[in-house]
Amino acid sequence: EPRNAKEVVYQTALHESEAHKAQYKSALLGMQLIVMLQGIFCEQLSGQLAAQEDKQKKKKRGQLNGDGLPRLLTSKAFHNLVIENEE
Repeated sequence: EPRNAKEVVYQTALHESEAHKAQYKSALLGMQLIVMLQGIFCEQLSGQLAAQEDKQKKKKRGQLNGDGLPRLLTSKAFHNLVIENEE
């Protein structure tokens, strides 16, 4: 128990300081949890994106001769079309 007014002021300040410290600690813990959850979420999204990119790479690129008409495979136009499709 405080013996005089000065000790009462000091004790009150100490209690307030401890309350602020507890609030800061709680806020810091919350921020750390948010960072952890965001990290987990980013890892999951990164995995999904990699899988999606792999799937798109494996996908058939499409037909070069989509109109059904015969093509001369040695023509410059068809050769350029093949090169564009491969890129």
